[in-house]
Amino acid sequence: MLAREHTLRGNPFLFLGPRPFRAARLRSYIVSQHRAGRRLSEILDDAYVRRCGSKSFCWSVLLDVRTIGALEEHTRNAIEESRPGR
Repeated sequence: MLAREHTLRGNPFLFLGPRPFRAARLRSYIVSQHRAGRRLSEILDDAYVRRCGSKSFCWSVLLDVRTIGALEEHTRNAIEESRPGR
């Protein structure tokens, strides 16, 4: 019983894995800054991004399917809007 009590100290929801809100906030920031016209290299060098976590965490958020999908969608829309004859 003592071992079980020891494993429940701290965050009882630790078994659910990392909290996704940090990744969601970072993803939102990256996408909004990209839509504002900033390059990814600038965004990744941003102080806010550096404060969000380690480089591996930031890259895992950037390489996430949801982030890539949002960046792809924005890029496709920008290409379509600037296509001649539109």
